[in-house]
Amino acid sequence: MTRTPSRTRGRWHLVSSLGAAVVVGATVAVVARAFARGSCPEVDLLRVVSSCRALVGSLAVRMGVVAGVAVLLMELVAAGLRRTAEAIEEERRTAASERSVGRVTG
Repeated sequence: MTRTPSRTRGRWHLVSSLGAAVVVGATVAVVARAFARGSCPEVDLLRVVSSCRALVGSLAVRMGVVAGVAVLLMELVAAGLRRTAEAIEEERRTAASERSVGRVTG
């Protein structure tokens, strides 16, 4: 099976979208952790597994994952809208060409 330009372009688009989601997710996680770190006390009064720093780190990772998923979701919405617009435009062209052919023969 040979690769067509559209399949190669689609694969490249998928890889770039996943890369963008990873970059955005990692950036959001790092920034969230940096901003929230200042809200933790220097010494935890209760030395338990769920210390403030561990919770902040866990929430920062979750926020990064949510941001990455949001990037992918928006990319899927944009791709769907683009395909819909192309389909509508193709239908308009077809209808216009049928009307012009009808005028010439009729």
